[in-house]
Amino acid sequence: MKHIAVVGSTGSTGKEVVRLALESGYRVTVIERSPKSAQSQGNLKVIKGDVTDLESLITAFKNIDYVISCFGPSNHKKVGNLMSAGTTNMVTACEKTGVKRLVFMSGFVQSDGEEFSFFTRLAIKLLRLYYSDSYKDKVIAEAAIRKSTLDWVIVRAPGLAHATPTRQYIAGIKTKMSFKLLPYADCAQCLLDAIEQNSWTRQIINLGKS
Repeated sequence: MKHIAVVGSTGSTGKEVVRLALESGYRVTVIERSPKSAQSQGNLKVIKGDVTDLESLITAFKNIDYVISCFGPSNHKKVGNLMSAGTTNMVTACEKTGVKRLVFMSGFVQSDGEEFSFFTRLAIKLLRLYYSDSYKDKVIAEAAIRKSTLDWVIVRAPGLAHATPTRQYIAGIKTKMSFKLLPYADCAQCLLDAIEQNSWTRQIINLGKS
């Protein structure tokens, strides 16, 4: 049975990744800063860990096949170096423990926009200005993944919403997307599907609503 570790499992997307992974028959380990032992049951294991603590991630990733990352700051205007430092630790922990694949949820704002329309490129530029600290920190985070030895997949998601999932989405390399809001569960499904999509290995994937 394949074993997935989910980082950022308490967020809206992370919760859906855990649910879908369990429904699909995976063993799932979630890493939380303050876990409750009662949460562990069946194929779900909850252990203590933090992206700012490399040693805790190394311990958490032992005997893990795949890591799916959905973590991020609660306030995108006050990010510090959480994404860059946390992602660098996550990459190092994966390499040290022999994790096969890292699937990382990023955002549309990180795109250079060359495959999009003029208005979408303009929107990306404006969002980069408004969330400049978040954008710059995630540039470093993505770079750490791309220069790693891992079979990584970076998924750049659009805006997300609490909405009825369709289990359908559009995703691909340099695929043209819109800014339509995507249900959290559909984003989670794409992250889970990225484990098995060999054509996505070491690629940046644009994700959007179908």
